[in-house]
Amino acid sequence: MAAVLVAGCTAEPPPPPPAPLTELSGIRATGGIGVTALLPTAGPTLFDADRGPAATPPGYPGGEAQLSVVRAGKHVVLTVVPPYSRDAQPLEILEYTGPSSPPRSLGRAWSAGPDAGGEGVWLIRQDGPDDCRLQHVSFDAGELGRGQPASCRTQVRTETAHGLLITINAGAAESTDALIDPATGRTIRQAPRILGVAGDWMLLDGLTDLTLVDLRDNSSKKLSRPSIGAAPTVVPSREGTLWAVDFANPAYRNTATQTRDIWLLRPDGPTWDHAPGMPFVTEHLKRGGGFDWSDAGDLVLADRVLAAWHPGEPQWRLSQAPLPAGTWSGFAVLP
Repeated sequence: MAAVLVAGCTAEPPPPPPAPLTELSGIRATGGIGVTALLPTAGPTLFDADRGPAATPPGYPGGEAQLSVVRAGKHVVLTVVPPYSRDAQPLEILEYTGPSSPPRSLGRAWSAGPDAGGEGVWLIRQDGPDDCRLQHVSFDAGELGRGQPASCRTQVRTETAHGLLITINAGAAESTDALIDPATGRTIRQAPRILGVAGDWMLLDGLTDLTLVDLRDNSSKKLSRPSIGAAPTVVPSREGTLWAVDFANPAYRNTATQTRDIWLLRPDGPTWDHAPGMPFVTEHLKRGGGFDWSDAGDLVLADRVLAAWHPGEPQWRLSQAPLPAGTWSGFAVLP
């Protein structure tokens, strides 16, 4: 009788992902990193990455009011969020005008997002209890017409050459994202979760993968997630050719540990590159953190200090000055 040996053919399980580093690693830049940012502290704070706080611009609300910040080209716009409000009211929108001058008011709106040219913002204005409109406001010329009717629950995100990215029913469980023609309100593309739009590309979130859409011909391709996690945060570079994608995890392995994991997506490829020193443990996903791109093409990250990384470099360049503590989050690199 012939003996038959049955060999196991079970594939080896994939190796576990590397454990996160204890903090962001890099080199202290002896010559500095040359970054100045506006931090939305109660103030806010003009911050020199290498020397620390440089100025507190006058005329901004202080106390317990919270500020959120968005860059529109080389301009910066801040939204004032009152600490306590029984009756929800549109928020005050302010344009940063310099380190020693008060802000310029752009009026009140439910949300604000940069226009495609970086020379103005789109706002959701309120005219009555259930009467709102989408209006374009130029930093130089002021209001550009009255605008189009819109839901008061619309969140404006950003305008691109292919349309205005918005969230419909923002803050509700049934919210959805859309790319619209801001002049007519016509929907160009709609999806449950649009992570970002820049250049000719749109990135959609899926349950297990991502979808990259070429807006020139509406073709699409599936992308595998390079990191496990919830919906990532996407910040395209200023020219839109590189996208920083953060697969942050506020509860690493179901613990209280927060991790950040930034990847660089080149949609023209498409290809993924892992930023150096990732993933790492952080306490600044919600407070004192955020990332933005500089005019020189550096990705700038806030985590205890400001750190700059130019794609292709082997490591982050860490600034000398510690960031101020507080409940602020997000920042804008100037100019």
